[in-house]
Amino acid sequence: MRRRRSLALTLLVAGLAMFAAAGAHPAGGADEARKGGILRMGSFEDVGQLDTALGYGGPSWAITFATCAKLFNHPDEDGAAGARVIPEVVRSYTVSRDRRTYDFELRRTFRFHTGVQVTAQSFAAAFNRNAHPGQKATDATGFMREIEGAQAMIDGNAQSISGVRVVGRYRLQIRLTKPLGDFPQRLTLPFFCPVLPGTPVDSRGVDPAGSGPYYVAEHVVNQRVVLKRNPFYRGDRPANVGQVVWTVGETREACLVAIEADRIDHCFPFGVPSAAYGALAERYGVNRPGGQFFVSPAPVTWYLAFNHDRPAFKGPGQIPLKKAINFALDRAALVRPLGYLAGKRTDQILPPALGRAVGIYPLGGPNLAAAKRWLARARIKPTKLMFYTTSAPSSVAQSLALEFQLKQIGIDLDVKYFDAATLVEKIQTRGEPFDIARDGWAADYADGGSFLETLLDGRRIRPTGSLNVAYFDDPPTNARIDAAKQLTGDARRKASEDLDVELMRTNPPWAPLYNTFNRSFVSKSFGCFLYHPFYGVDLAAACKR
Repeated sequence: MRRRRSLALTLLVAGLAMFAAAGAHPAGGADEARKGGILRMGSFEDVGQLDTALGYGGPSWAITFATCAKLFNHPDEDGAAGARVIPEVVRSYTVSRDRRTYDFELRRTFRFHTGVQVTAQSFAAAFNRNAHPGQKATDATGFMREIEGAQAMIDGNAQSISGVRVVGRYRLQIRLTKPLGDFPQRLTLPFFCPVLPGTPVDSRGVDPAGSGPYYVAEHVVNQRVVLKRNPFYRGDRPANVGQVVWTVGETREACLVAIEADRIDHCFPFGVPSAAYGALAERYGVNRPGGQFFVSPAPVTWYLAFNHDRPAFKGPGQIPLKKAINFALDRAALVRPLGYLAGKRTDQILPPALGRAVGIYPLGGPNLAAAKRWLARARIKPTKLMFYTTSAPSSVAQSLALEFQLKQIGIDLDVKYFDAATLVEKIQTRGEPFDIARDGWAADYADGGSFLETLLDGRRIRPTGSLNVAYFDDPPTNARIDAAKQLTGDARRKASEDLDVELMRTNPPWAPLYNTFNRSFVSKSFGCFLYHPFYGVDLAAACKR
């Protein structure tokens, strides 16, 4: 199953006090949702693949969130509230006693923008299209392999997925090869949007039919996308503006000028120049009701991974060293080079929408006394550690800060710099001689258990391509991950939160640094602004003042 390893250098807070005073939740929704008008979006690069089998993140998912009605979805809310999983097209469902068979009863009121009804066959066709070898939907199929018969179709040995059955016009059955505690959460992914009958298999991609509040009315690659309201939509989600016109080719600098002049409402995903955020916050405030500058949490954690294959971090005798480093870090100084209001310091593995804040290690500055006490308990007390990071200017500044901080407890750093792609290749190769590496991870969907399993299950370590770049293989943790797989809903979430907290208290695999913030500047005529944690700017919730 594939999740996102973030490669771009995201930025963190130089002035958290201003953000804290403003509050953690964007207040754009304080506007009264006026109907009508045109939302004018912009971006420098093309919006990407709109075919739901092929699109992955960024503008593609923002557009799909507005145009697709899924079996399960997320509310039009920000932060943890937006990470809740709720039925959308599903009216009711049952799960078998062995937790391997899901029977879904669908609502009968959903239609594509063409007027064709959304039925069980619409969803079955989407699963089969994803799995067709000719579609080359490798991202989508990574989330489908536990469906009975999916692998056979992916391998070209079946014409359809045996575990996906249409048992009535509005009844869909999906059988799994094993229980999946996160299966409803996976179904929120855009890969599983319904498709019209006869939608072709095409690895180049086709524009989807709209089953949600909007549909793609026009798409000229590298030029523009136009969304219009789905005239047959009878679902529960908003559809405020009459049209969304997304223009491609706007630089960050051009976006800043155009938004201030009210010629564009918002640019996504990269917005305006990073250097402008401080002045924008000063001029417009942060997260003000009816304001123009918003800061929203994203489900991303950046961290320093401890390589547990190396003597410095291998075995129970080195747990005190891991705690010592967590206590020695001045996280504010480490993230300050990355920019203004770009994130929030953390000492937890899970991002805020998936976990809970506890406060185990200092976030306001180092606790050198505690760091030295823990270091004294370590079996091996290294005087030098090898650190891998990227060669970006902000990373170099961050490395200098880290060198100074670890020097305070008697540890020198030998730093090696790489471009982002090379860094990922090296740290995912077992045996690479690094002790600590800087890395980041973004959740694709709302499940803390899958986040922890992907990055910390020791049984997933591979010679190459390992996502567990800490090479952390702890049998009690593996057992806790297995136990969480048997749980669903609130019990599963609590188990993931508890494991996160206990690991950081007793056997930290990392030194977490910060969670990313998304910074958004909008025009004076953009109302009801909402930044969804998984899909970005919420086009359906947006309104014009």
